[in-house]
Amino acid sequence: MLLVTTWFGTFLVDEGKVIEARLFPKDPEGLAGRLALAEDWKVLPEERELMAAHPEAFVAEPRLERAGGNLTTVRAGFLRPEDFGYDRGLLHAAMLSLARRRMRKAVGPDDHLHQAVGALDDLQETENVLMERLREWYGLHFPELTKTVDEEEFLSLIAAHGTREAMPLDAKESVGAPLGDPERRSVMEMASLLRDLGDRRRGIEAYIERSAAALAPNVTALPGPVLAARLVSLAGGVERLARLPASTVQLLGAERALFRHLREHTRPPKHGVLFQHPLVHRAPPWQRGAIARAFAGKIAIAARADAYTRRDLSVSLREDLERSLASIREAKRAPRTARKEAPRPKPGGRKRRR
Repeated sequence: MLLVTTWFGTFLVDEGKVIEARLFPKDPEGLAGRLALAEDWKVLPEERELMAAHPEAFVAEPRLERAGGNLTTVRAGFLRPEDFGYDRGLLHAAMLSLARRRMRKAVGPDDHLHQAVGALDDLQETENVLMERLREWYGLHFPELTKTVDEEEFLSLIAAHGTREAMPLDAKESVGAPLGDPERRSVMEMASLLRDLGDRRRGIEAYIERSAAALAPNVTALPGPVLAARLVSLAGGVERLARLPASTVQLLGAERALFRHLREHTRPPKHGVLFQHPLVHRAPPWQRGAIARAFAGKIAIAARADAYTRRDLSVSLREDLERSLASIREAKRAPRTARKEAPRPKPGGRKRRR
C-alpha cells in the first residue's frame, strides 16, 4: 500500500485502487491551510491519521519519511479530482488564498526597520532644508539670534515669541528689518513645525534603536543601533547580511563608487556607510581602509551569530576588534615619504687648489 497526498486529499492506494481516503475541506481557506502546511514540510492531520492506522504503508515523499514513513520510489497512478467532487475553480481560489497568506508572512521586522531608516533619512533631509530656510527668513528680522543661541532654543524662541521685541533678549542693536503680523505668524508656525519634526525624528530614532537591538544585538553592539540598522537595511535583512562576505559588508553603501571603479577604472572605494562610525572617519586617511576591513569582518561574524545561533558574542568581538585596531595603528603609523637622494659627486673627485 502507498500513502499519496494530492491537493484535494490523502489516499491509501493499493494496486491502483483507492482503499481509504481522507478528503480536504471544500472551502478555499481550509484547502489553503493544508497546502501551506505541506509547503512548510509539515505532516497533515489526515496523513497522521492514515499513517497511524496503517503503519505498514509506504510513502513517496521525503516529507512523510521524516515523520516515520517507509520511503519508496514507486509512484501511484493519477487521481482525478472530479471523481471526488472537486473542481479546478476551487483549486484556483485556494491558490489565491495561499498567495495572500505568503505575502502577509513575507513582511517581517526587517522590512519595518528598512522603512524606519528611510523615514529617518527623509525627516533629517526635510528638517535640514526647512531649518536653513527659517534661518534665512528670520535673519531678515533678527540676524543676530542664530549666533546667540543653539538650534533648539532658536526654534523655541521663535515659536513662543515671534518678534525680537517680545523675546527675553537684548535686541536693541539688531540691524534686522521690522516684522509684520503675517510674516510673524508664518515664521512662528514654521518654527513649531520644525519642533514637531524634531520630535518625530527622535521618536523614529528610538524605535530604530529598539528594533535593531532586538533583531541584531551583536551587530548593534559593534557600530551602534542606527548604523547597524542601516547595514541591515542595505543588505535586505539580518539573514542576508549574515550571508554576505566581509568584503561586501565593508562596501555597503558605496555601490556607486564601486560600479564607477569597475566601469571607468577609478580608485576603488575603501568603505561605505561604515565611514559614519568614529573609528573610521576619525582615523588618519592611510588607516581607514584597514580599519574598515577589520570592522566589517567583526560585523560579518556578529551578523551570523544573530541570524543563526543567537549567541551573545558582543564582548569577545569588541575585544578582538580593539586588538585588531591596535595592531593596525602600530603597523601604519604614518605614510611612507620619499626620501631625498643626496647629490652624487662628479666623476674625477675634487679639484686641487693651486
